[in-house]
Amino acid sequence: MITAILKFDISNTFAQWEQAFYIHQPIARAAGLYELYHGHDPGNDKRVVVVVNCLSEEHMQKFIEANGEPMASSGHILESTVTEIYVN
Repeated sequence: MITAILKFDISNTFAQWEQAFYIHQPIARAAGLYELYHGHDPGNDKRVVVVVNCLSEEHMQKFIEANGEPMASSGHILESTVTEIYVN
């Protein structure tokens, strides 16, 4: 199991992105990605962070590749994503 911290920019408001994020959560959970936290930079609501637990970095990457289109339509600017991986 890993913990991943994803930081990225969004093209819409945080509220709009968050609504799409919540709608997509059942799909993520069914794929084995469990959100621990999400929020935005206090000085920039277009800079977002999501913290998830999942099986492996490869597992998370496969999910992102399979769900890139709905992620992008949520306002997530995919090419801005920076990922940090932690293990225990």
